[in-house]
Amino acid sequence: MLASGGRLVSRADIAALMLVLLMPAACARGPEAPFAAPSRPAGIAALRLADWQPVPLLALERTAITHLAVPAVDVHTHLHRVVDVAAEVARMDAFHVETLINLDGSSGKRLLRELERFDRAYPGRFLTYANLDLALVGAPGWGERVAAQLATDFDAGAKGLKIFKELGLTVRTPDGRRVALDSPELEPVWRTCARYRRPVLWHVADPAAFFAPLDAKNERWHELHEFPGWSFADRTRFPTRARLLEERNRVIERHPDVTFVGAHMGSSSEDLKQLAGWLDRFPNLQVDMSASISELGRQPRAAHRFFVRYQDRVLFGTDLKSAKTAGYEVYARFLETDDDYFDTEAANGRQGFWRIYGMRLPAPVLQKIYRDNARRLLWPADPDRLAAQP
Repeated sequence: MLASGGRLVSRADIAALMLVLLMPAACARGPEAPFAAPSRPAGIAALRLADWQPVPLLALERTAITHLAVPAVDVHTHLHRVVDVAAEVARMDAFHVETLINLDGSSGKRLLRELERFDRAYPGRFLTYANLDLALVGAPGWGERVAAQLATDFDAGAKGLKIFKELGLTVRTPDGRRVALDSPELEPVWRTCARYRRPVLWHVADPAAFFAPLDAKNERWHELHEFPGWSFADRTRFPTRARLLEERNRVIERHPDVTFVGAHMGSSSEDLKQLAGWLDRFPNLQVDMSASISELGRQPRAAHRFFVRYQDRVLFGTDLKSAKTAGYEVYARFLETDDDYFDTEAANGRQGFWRIYGMRLPAPVLQKIYRDNARRLLWPADPDRLAAQP
């Protein structure tokens, strides 16, 4: 086709010209409805991170759980708020929980009351641990006095010693000095545990995130935002997590005749390689798994390998404050099934903004972790006898 001036005009030229002529009209009409930008729900821009609670849309099957696969000894519970002990025993029976270790025994007269209402009222179903009388810290010869009270508590029937995290973190002498975990003043305590052959269940440090700055990179931001008192990131007030663990390890190394149980996977559930190194280094160290499944369950394959390798050194523990079915169901799901992506809140509350996976341990490993390891520790003369030692 020829245009004026004799230049040949192609069909492509004509199409381009039509597009230019039609474009203003199309723009005037605006975008078609299917391509319109979606409207933003009112208030979504102002949603706080603390209020974001996504609901998973996965369609997943769940294994039906009615009781633990093996009658279990739970080596880590806190029962000081339990009023109806008979009801507690009924809940234990219903879910195949054989024995609870009550770590809230305190000392002195309060310990005697706890022994009476738990251990002596229901022999073999409860074992109560003593706690250090830290009110004595700073007094002349306080280490010897604390150890003397502990010996009295062992004589009264306490089956072990539970040490809470305050020792090392917040306990100070009257002049403001932090009491280090490997302080010489505490040597009489370890010698007393060795003499009585009583285990020490030791909570040293909280999750690593609790010692990290509360900033955009902290993976436990939700909990620490809600409970700022759980943060130990202030180095002017608290030692580093690494220092606490080093102090503890020196004590374990110095006292090979004492069995130490590291609560909450030895305060190393985020780093199983580190924990394996400690277990290989210290034959007198064991660990309980209490309140650690949020960390273990997001690494189920690594956790499975660890539990199988150290099946004689891991104890079943929950950190529950009552033998509630919902809590034990979560632990059973983690240990016994290969269920995917389930919540742990019913056990130990919200711990981490994620869900976990079951690791389905072999039956012989479950037998050891649920029951045999604890019985070997607590009933060394006769681990199959369901009765408290005198």
